[in-house]
Amino acid sequence: ISPVYYEHIGIYAFRRQTLIDFTQMPVSPLEAAEKIECLRYLENGIRMKMVVTEYMGVEIDTPEDLLKAQKLIQQ
Repeated sequence: ISPVYYEHIGIYAFRRQTLIDFTQMPVSPLEAAEKIECLRYLENGIRMKMVVTEYMGVEIDTPEDLLKAQKLIQQ
């Protein structure tokens, strides 16, 4: 058996009303435990779409990461 693994890139787009609704939904025990906000959507029956890509995203977690990303964009 050769399992397939995917990496989460995390690019999100929402309609305004969906975000407003999100703020009214209670945090579920699963979301609180896992610290994954998207679980709140799924547990409230809101569909999510995902796309498979070969692109490996660039993480931006620090000011230095931001500078690296800006240099990539300028290329």
